[in-house]
Amino acid sequence: MISEKVHDWLQLVGMAAVVASLVFVGLQIKQSDEIAMVELLDNAAIRNFELNTLRANHADEWHKACLGDELSSSEKVIASSIFFSFVQNNWNAWVRQKITGYGPTQPDYLTDSFAANLHRYPGLRKISLSYIDWRANNSEIDAVYMPIYRNAIRNRLAELELLETNPDYDVMWCGHQ
Repeated sequence: MISEKVHDWLQLVGMAAVVASLVFVGLQIKQSDEIAMVELLDNAAIRNFELNTLRANHADEWHKACLGDELSSSEKVIASSIFFSFVQNNWNAWVRQKITGYGPTQPDYLTDSFAANLHRYPGLRKISLSYIDWRANNSEIDAVYMPIYRNAIRNRLAELELLETNPDYDVMWCGHQ
């Protein structure tokens, strides 16, 4: 009789230990997800800072590129680097927002602003045509989301071209005040 009670208590303690360990594992996973999201957002902030620094350090080249002025070989490399960083940052923010819901900006705003910049700046449009695919489909995420992203930008660009045949330039964004 006593051994049955001890056995029952030991089974109860064992079940409680299993439940407690599962709760602990769940809390660790939640904490790991939160840490990963903070690191992701920190990395995005660092990339944005780097892009803004690159743009500020090469404001004249960027301004010429935006307006579609003739660029030397080195200016083309600089302008392309800035543009591709901009594309990458925009894509990363868009897909992060689509998948996780995290980030300060809604996906539609990202595609709308990207399309608006292509619309406003003939030089950016020209650079973008040299980067037709904007990004290779190297992962399942790219394969699923990149066509949606591209189509959203292209559709918004087509709308802007109908609405605003002579777009206003935002020279502040393009390197000069």
